[in-house]
Amino acid sequence: MQFEITHEIDAPLDVVELALMSPYLGRMLATRFAALESVASIAHGVQGREFKRVWRFQAKPPLKLLEGSRIPRALLNWDDHAAFRLDAHAGEWHVVPRADGDLDAAWRKRFRAAGTYHLDALSDGRTRRRVLGDVAVQVKVIGKLVERIAYLELKKAYDAEADALRALCALT
Repeated sequence: MQFEITHEIDAPLDVVELALMSPYLGRMLATRFAALESVASIAHGVQGREFKRVWRFQAKPPLKLLEGSRIPRALLNWDDHAAFRLDAHAGEWHVVPRADGDLDAAWRKRFRAAGTYHLDALSDGRTRRRVLGDVAVQVKVIGKLVERIAYLELKKAYDAEADALRALCALT
């Protein structure tokens, strides 16, 4: 399932880039997205003109219906890898599911989420952020449903991140 998520932020591009690189962004995201139990920064740094980060997410069950089910907690745990090139105002991201033992290997074979991240300066001094991606879940019968749920959760996460970016931009 391919998707595009777009937000406009009332701040110049360079300010949005600084907010994107802030070590506080992950913590702010966690407070704005109710489906998350936690967000931990695993890696965070700038090397040359490239910023890289890895966030570890632990989610709550995505649907009230599933809260009492036997979905392993490990299936709701993933690492989000992002690399952003400052010169291009763009980058790539991908998700790596994290589960235990055999479950981890099986889930990684069946799940893929990756894409690009773009910041565009608008003529009025604001910034447009575009996240393009693809989610694929190779599970018979329910794969497309799981893709749709994953997309909806990604959209909520990127909406929450846009709110956190706006808040960080307002601090400058």
